[in-house]
Amino acid sequence: MNLGVIGAGYVGLTTAVCLASIGHKISIFEINRLKAKQLENKNIPFYEEGIKELFEKVTSIGNLEISESLDYMVRNTEGCFICVGTPTGDNESIDLSQVIGSMNSLVEAIKNVKKNNYTIIIRSTVVPLTTRNKLLPLLKNLNGIQITLCIVPEFLREGQALDDFMNPDKIVIGSTDKSGEIFVKKIFDHFKDNVNFIITNPETAEMIKYTNNAFFSTLISFSNEIANISERIHGVDAFQVMDALISDKRITIKTDNQKIVPYLSTYLLPGCGFGGSCFPKDVKALTQHAISLGTKTPLLNAVLEINEERVMKIISLAEFLLGNLKGNQISILGLAFKPDTDDIRSSPAIEGIRLLQEKGANISAYDPKVNPESIIQIGINDVVFHENLEECLKNSVLAILFTKWPEFRTINGEFLSKHMINPIIIDGRGYLDRNQFQKKTYYKIGYAE
Repeated sequence: MNLGVIGAGYVGLTTAVCLASIGHKISIFEINRLKAKQLENKNIPFYEEGIKELFEKVTSIGNLEISESLDYMVRNTEGCFICVGTPTGDNESIDLSQVIGSMNSLVEAIKNVKKNNYTIIIRSTVVPLTTRNKLLPLLKNLNGIQITLCIVPEFLREGQALDDFMNPDKIVIGSTDKSGEIFVKKIFDHFKDNVNFIITNPETAEMIKYTNNAFFSTLISFSNEIANISERIHGVDAFQVMDALISDKRITIKTDNQKIVPYLSTYLLPGCGFGGSCFPKDVKALTQHAISLGTKTPLLNAVLEINEERVMKIISLAEFLLGNLKGNQISILGLAFKPDTDDIRSSPAIEGIRLLQEKGANISAYDPKVNPESIIQIGINDVVFHENLEECLKNSVLAILFTKWPEFRTINGEFLSKHMINPIIIDGRGYLDRNQFQKKTYYKIGYAE
């Protein structure tokens, strides 16, 4: 099929290259001409494992092209995915301006080229009733041109996006009519033997996406609340507590005498909180949308509150250990909100740097994938970035681990003593082996020494 994609960000580009890899002809349009030029030069504007190689493959065989205009894209396609951002707007509600702007531009292009029987697929995350109440009305006054509108939310994890797309557990189709359902099923026909198609209305499809993100955010904050309590009881290790919970047969099941530990167990871990482009903004958007509908969200409010206090707890611990942060050099290990990505949006590490700088600390930082320019662009200055872990630790009196990069796994007391003035580390993810450190040099979230 000949398909368009609007938006060459994380969701849009992943959608485009994966669809192209299963045989579709994809034309991608990016309104940011600088980003479009990067793609034309085969430079991917973000890090995602395997995407650069797949992008080069599908462009070389002619299955993916960068379109310079919407008119051109529409003329040469049967339908289009809208994959633009829905950031947090005023009062922490969703900002739909990019989605609505893309819809208006796309409809104008459809009218310009007189393209009939076109299908628009919303891939962006939008709150329930957006498709029906805000987007469908934009399809009026089309002079007889038929356009079908549906929503197909994505469930891509950063760092595992290609695998999630190519091995989906579900494909949700929220359609305003039967033709949209048929069209989307045809796009994803490659997966039909191994996936559960959930056919529903647009508002249910929208709610499914938010429920997914709210659920996993809740697991993380639940784990962190258990950690908060554990830290008040000498000797209690919240990680052991959560491991025991996961072993419960209602979570970890047995098949043929083999234990099957569910992937959700990776969200039942204490740490420095969730971040990224989805969980924080989507839970906020859902709570604000609920208010507009006249209902309360005490559970989700608590999820956000617990998450927002995690980084402050780490900084408070740093202040307790050093007595005074002013003038001290502190090493930040990891800037991305999780490993296998360079995404710093809502990253605990970024908030940690802000808080440390407010208290007068000098910051030394290292992340194997994050470009220092992206930190400067969001207003974080006066950070010394390093190209390796050893240089980052040099002359520091405290290190704080924020990201579970594999190369950090081998950090131990001997390594810190070799490279730091004062070998103390706060493990914000509970990632390291406590037994590899001397007493009063290793501190982790969820455990009181």
